[in-house]
Amino acid sequence: MNKTVTLTGKDKTFTDRMFRRLFFPSLFSALGLALGDIADALFVGIRIGKAGLATMSLVAPVYMIYNVLDIGIAVGASIHYSQALGKGKAKKGIEIFSQMLMLAVAVSVLIAVLGLVLMPLILRGLGAGDPRGEMWRYTKEYLQIMFMGTPLTFLYFLLYYCVRSDDAEKLASVGYLTGYLTDIAASAVFVLGLKMDVRGAILATVLGKAVGVCIFLFHFTRKWAILRFHFVKPDFKLIFSVLKTGMSSSVGYIGQFAALLVVNNLLIRLGGESAIAQFNVVQNVSYVALAIYSALGDTIQPLCSTFYTEHNRGAVRRVVRLAMRIGVIGGAIGAAVCAIFAPAICQVFGLAGNAAANGAFAVRIFCLSVVPAGLSLIWSACFQSTGREKLVFLIGQLRNFVCLLVFALILSSFGLKWFWFAFVCAELCTIIFWAPVSRLKRETASDRVFSYLLDTNSSDIAELLDQSEAFCEENDANPKQLYCVTMCVEEVCQAIIENAFRQNGDEYIQLTLCFEPDGVVILHLRDNAVSFNPFDMKTGRDYDDEENLASLGIQMVKSKAKRFFYRRYAGFNTLTVEVE
Repeated sequence: MNKTVTLTGKDKTFTDRMFRRLFFPSLFSALGLALGDIADALFVGIRIGKAGLATMSLVAPVYMIYNVLDIGIAVGASIHYSQALGKGKAKKGIEIFSQMLMLAVAVSVLIAVLGLVLMPLILRGLGAGDPRGEMWRYTKEYLQIMFMGTPLTFLYFLLYYCVRSDDAEKLASVGYLTGYLTDIAASAVFVLGLKMDVRGAILATVLGKAVGVCIFLFHFTRKWAILRFHFVKPDFKLIFSVLKTGMSSSVGYIGQFAALLVVNNLLIRLGGESAIAQFNVVQNVSYVALAIYSALGDTIQPLCSTFYTEHNRGAVRRVVRLAMRIGVIGGAIGAAVCAIFAPAICQVFGLAGNAAANGAFAVRIFCLSVVPAGLSLIWSACFQSTGREKLVFLIGQLRNFVCLLVFALILSSFGLKWFWFAFVCAELCTIIFWAPVSRLKRETASDRVFSYLLDTNSSDIAELLDQSEAFCEENDANPKQLYCVTMCVEEVCQAIIENAFRQNGDEYIQLTLCFEPDGVVILHLRDNAVSFNPFDMKTGRDYDDEENLASLGIQMVKSKAKRFFYRRYAGFNTLTVEVE
């Protein structure tokens, strides 16, 4: 039996408020990231012109490899952490974070050592030119500092994603934004003031990461924080599972790395240093134009992970629809603004004359690809959070490698102006491929789900108990499960209503009851009352005392349940009770 309720206006009380709470901090973080990335190229372009912009384009493939690992580890850890807490398994969540933190440190140190040792080979692979030339020197200076700061970069992203999944999205946003604002300010001082050129740009980036990490670490001093680090024995099965989820999207950067190498060589043949500089401007415009989609992806990942764990399909669909609505409108407006001011943007980055005119044309053509790219990014975040890693991998490879490379090779044969249409064609072609595949039917973890919204003004707990009991009987629950479920629903809901609700006419309890494949019954309860944990109610032997008597039922629930867990998440009380 699958008795799920379509989301009504009252149900949206939870999804919409949770979405808004996570979206705005994520948006500020994404804008900070975009501005930080732009600042380096902007100040370097102003300081040393096309040679500086070309250098920033040459080091971009190295960032692609970085992103495979640091973003893969961070996103995978945050998704599995959210799912563990959604199931009420706090210890499992802490273990996941601890395992991935140890992995991040080990991998980042290894990358730093290999990068410094293999520097000449890397420079030749990037096409830095003559070892005695200006491009070689700039690229080497940049990469040396970049590799030394690798551990900070890995810690920065892992802490950001995991802290925001631990109901600290505001602190995470402050740390993320402050880190990139530090990057911008330091870049201006180092590059323009101290005339450190590309060394100043990357030093500012490393400094920004250090500041962000220090702010994120403040979260571990909070008493209510669940996120903790413990030294644990490596669990390679767990690590592989987390990496499989996280890298389903980040592994697309490997294809993007290869595509960028080919694109850089194509552009050098088509227009030399000027074409590479134009491409760098397009890349920087993409950071701003796609920032809203990065924010939407960061918003829906923890929410979809939580709702997916709770088998709340209606909430998952609602979150994605909200993201789509905001993405289409916001992305179109952002792309239009970038297209209108394209000539001015190119001039700000140090392009002039024909280079500026050609760059403006490239920016405007790229802007046509913004909304299609954003839709793929939104759905990738959803698929990644709901266990569809193969589909995420497909989207990433099509967007960043296969389609982009094919259209770049074909269109570049007609000249530089035609090359810029490769981005539009690649994004549209990607959607044509993945949209039909995503509709293919797939099995879910459990189809035996019951959902109910208890409105304390018009609903009766007795009705909820009757429907819950009927659902359990239809799914062959054993007598113990039937007794424990009905007792839990009655006692917990009653405790919330009597102790947390203010009877203001807009108070709800959302129940999701599901039978897992192993026969375990899990109850997920969410309410919009003031912060209140029923399992903390004190008890005693004096049953004439009203508070002790009220907590007696909760103590019975605790004694009969296999596992129970409470946390305040995204502004709501969230309870998970597991019954064997």
